[in-house]
Amino acid sequence: MNPSTPEQTYTIPSDNEIVAAVQDLTASIQSLVSLMRQENDRRDPEKILAVTRQNDPILKALDEEIENGRPTQIVGWNKVQLMPQQEIDAEDGACMERYTVFWEEFASTPVDRQVTKCAYELAFDLFPHVYRYLGWHKNEDILFDAGVLTRYRDTLLEALFAIEPYRLKHFDGPLEQSRATFEYSRLPRLLAILVRLEARRNDALECRNGSCVDCRYFDADQTLKVLMEVGRTLHLVRLGGVNEMSLEELLHRCYAGRIIPQPNADELDLIRYQFHLIYDCLDALDFTSRFHEVRDALSLTFYLKYKTEPIHKIFVMVKSHRSVVDGIEDFKELPLDESLSPIFSPETLTVQYLQDFGGLNIEWTDCLNDHLKIFTGRNAIRIFAHPTFFYSCQDLHERDYLDPTYIELSQTYALLFRPSSRRGLRELETATRSDEITWLGREIRFSERHLGQKRLLGKTFDINPAKASTKRILENFHRCSLPPSLQAALNIASPFLSIMDTNSFNQYKVTSTSMREIHSCAPYYPEDIKFMITSIFQHQFHSDEPFLRYGYFGPRLRRLKTYLDNRQPKTLGQIWCDRRDSRAWWTFWGSAFFLITILVLSAGFRAIHIQLSRFSA
Repeated sequence: MNPSTPEQTYTIPSDNEIVAAVQDLTASIQSLVSLMRQENDRRDPEKILAVTRQNDPILKALDEEIENGRPTQIVGWNKVQLMPQQEIDAEDGACMERYTVFWEEFASTPVDRQVTKCAYELAFDLFPHVYRYLGWHKNEDILFDAGVLTRYRDTLLEALFAIEPYRLKHFDGPLEQSRATFEYSRLPRLLAILVRLEARRNDALECRNGSCVDCRYFDADQTLKVLMEVGRTLHLVRLGGVNEMSLEELLHRCYAGRIIPQPNADELDLIRYQFHLIYDCLDALDFTSRFHEVRDALSLTFYLKYKTEPIHKIFVMVKSHRSVVDGIEDFKELPLDESLSPIFSPETLTVQYLQDFGGLNIEWTDCLNDHLKIFTGRNAIRIFAHPTFFYSCQDLHERDYLDPTYIELSQTYALLFRPSSRRGLRELETATRSDEITWLGREIRFSERHLGQKRLLGKTFDINPAKASTKRILENFHRCSLPPSLQAALNIASPFLSIMDTNSFNQYKVTSTSMREIHSCAPYYPEDIKFMITSIFQHQFHSDEPFLRYGYFGPRLRRLKTYLDNRQPKTLGQIWCDRRDSRAWWTFWGSAFFLITILVLSAGFRAIHIQLSRFSA
């Protein structure tokens, strides 16, 4: 007999308890749904963009100003003590003296000085034409003319570029041979800066109450003096440090130096445009991010709220702002995923392969952030045209511009411009196995990786573009056109006939002039061109190159590989160029050769048979 089971009793819950349980369950479900929505929102790009817009300090300041109106007076606006004119002149003289003394050990020859002088005189005389072909606003009242540019030529070069040879010497970098050749090489970048400032003047024409108000408060002298003060201030930082200067401090330096007058606390329009001028000069000197055709929406409220923030933090805000607003440019970057492969084949990243198989145009850019990116609408890949920008070490974005990004940029030029033909590769290998490679009397230094692979042959190789061997090595470099800013600056091959717009109101220009025309400048090659050509000789690559070597440009190279991997050849020429799968390539062309051989032999035998038949008859 089984033991008896104790009787179990159940308590029937009351109505209130049931309601409470249902409410708890409902709350739990709602909480779970909320968490799921938050997770979906976190992954939804549109939601992320909306949140970023809401938190964007530039847009928030603009909305605040639209809602409340512009401030009517600045609180705590104290007058800045002006420096005595004698002290100002002494400081300017000391800066120029240091610049002059530095170059005394690198004496310029009379010919070098004359070539540089002629280049600047011609460029300044033609500046209205340079602006019309490199600029994008079609304004006729050009601010800068030959007179004012010539007057400030030496101080401009010292203020904007003098830091570059100092730092190159400190880092044991590639110095130009003399002050004249250094200044000759900086002419294209100087003109690009001036074109940017010239174009920005149109943003000072405002529509108010149905009428156009001209707010161009600053003449050419004031604009150039502010530019020089900004340039010098950017360099007031220890090597490898970050510039903590603020917009307000920069503005106060301009007041103290009697460059622009200090307005009263209620002259808000003038104060706003003084902040605009400071920001425009900073932006014009920065070749890292894209200089927009229209100034970023920096309102007076924004300037006053963040005037004491370091400059590099302002640029972080601007970068975030640009990510959530649409620019004017019609040619957007092609959205591509990054390849998951750990390696890539260097031969697929040469200019020849990108053109012939990838179907891409090669276009030059003044923006480092656009380097190696593919843009739709023109099927173009862009290449950075101003590697000497790295020599300035301008740190507006808290990045190290000298190492390793500087070396990586050199590696990408070597990838793009190394020869594609077997003969050209053999010539390059022979050259790089020499004990020493020189060009125009300057030794080319190898990377550590390259030095470890060299075999000392007791030979010296001199890069002479007139030699057939060098031409074969530079075959991919010659496939490019000239950078338009360089062509216009140095007046190469009728620039004002060949430089064209990519689109209306767009700062990107193209030219049909071949890169071979750069040799007409010999032996006065701009340093940007020297950097690109010498990069070809400085780096060697594995047959399977690892992406890990490219910490900064790696993501762009991965997207470029994705583009090429997804592309299918459509013509026999593209099939011939497509070496991604060597086995498939040999199979296809081996079969084609075998088939052609059979057809030729069949045709030959048929012809012989016909001849024999006729002979027998």
